[in-house]
Amino acid sequence: MELTTTQLYTYVIIGQIIIGILLGLIPFFVGRSRGNARLGKYGFLATLIAGLLSPLAAIIAAVISVWMIVKKTAASNNDSKESDPA
Repeated sequence: MELTTTQLYTYVIIGQIIIGILLGLIPFFVGRSRGNARLGKYGFLATLIAGLLSPLAAIIAAVISVWMIVKKTAASNNDSKESDPA
């Protein structure tokens, strides 16, 4: 069975969406576990959109999103420790 060009493009796009969703779950769950669900959702959407462009772009978007979530959580933990007089 031969694939037409339209079928090939359809399968590639579906594959890229699946890769974007799977990689997007990483920042989503990291954000939820660190108490920053809003950034987790944004990371999921960014990774999904990047996944439509390229799987490599999805990996980069997931790494940057997780880094931003971890950095923001660490910064908010440091602020709360400094404000506690105990």
